[in-house]
Amino acid sequence: MTSSHLAVNYLLDDVPLFGGVKVVLRQADLLTRRGHRVTVISRGSPPDWYDLEADFLSLPDLAPAACPPADVTVGTYWTTLEPAVKAAGSGQAAHYCQGFEALYSHNVAEHSAIRRAYAQPLPAMVVSEHLAELLRRQFDRPAQSVPQPLESTWAPRPEFHPGNPPRILVMSPWEIDWKGVRTALQAVLRLRSEGFPCRLVRLSQWPLPPEERALLPPDEEWCGVAPSQVPAIVRGCDLLLAPSWEAEGFGLPVLEAMASGVPVVASDIDCFRGYAGAAAELVPARDAAAFSAAARNLLAHPENWRRGRRAGLEVARLYSEERAADGAEATLEWIASGRWHSEVPSRATPPKADP
Repeated sequence: MTSSHLAVNYLLDDVPLFGGVKVVLRQADLLTRRGHRVTVISRGSPPDWYDLEADFLSLPDLAPAACPPADVTVGTYWTTLEPAVKAAGSGQAAHYCQGFEALYSHNVAEHSAIRRAYAQPLPAMVVSEHLAELLRRQFDRPAQSVPQPLESTWAPRPEFHPGNPPRILVMSPWEIDWKGVRTALQAVLRLRSEGFPCRLVRLSQWPLPPEERALLPPDEEWCGVAPSQVPAIVRGCDLLLAPSWEAEGFGLPVLEAMASGVPVVASDIDCFRGYAGAAAELVPARDAAAFSAAARNLLAHPENWRRGRRAGLEVARLYSEERAADGAEATLEWIASGRWHSEVPSRATPPKADP
């Protein structure tokens, strides 16, 4: 815990109903509860889906002169990094990185601009150690990992065996291709074609598009529900499929499923190897057959299912809100004090390109 209170501004483009936005808002609240003066500044209106305790300032152009003075001004998306630098004034600018946006496929035209934004010499707090390594390796920037804040509402289900038929949960919007929803639905189709009955539960921020329904309509569908409803939905399922591609920064639904006592089959990618590898079944991304086989191995064998449940609960216990607040405080103090400068490597070469 830091010995003094900080003034911290978080800059957000907007505050839509997404896990990455909620993580920022939750961190702001945890710091507010510890006596820090925290302001969330956004081009959008206050969120109607989250009861924010920190101060909120709607600022359509993120004008530096209108931002309150702060010890640390945190950009939370690549488009807010330059505004954070301009608004920092005599304080420090920083980057809260939850994923490298130049790995996304929908914004290829912006990749050069993203790399230029990342090339600014900013310290970062990251949600996964693989992102810290990416920033160090490609941009010579120092970074520290901060644990995700897992709320106490995420509690395990009481059942110690999968249902009959089991309920398989697939989260995230179909339209975000690197979330791998198509692969998950293909895995469910394979299970059914092999004579293994199961129910598909879909949870998405957006209404399901016709293309998804044509592939496999869900047995149960939840779209745009309030965060307070999500824990009960997840607890009611028997397995989570998380087939994200390498662009995934952390994959919060995996941690939330584990905290709910729901076993997980996930992609074998950096972020999941970093925190979930000892508990989730990791298989190649985009391989529906591998997801199907791993799901069946868990659901058809209760001893495997219970083993996955226990291992997931052990991982989830590491992500208390107290630990998350401790990590955020320590990292923000590291930034505000300027100690991060001593960890900047001497740059002998330009930032490295993607492999």
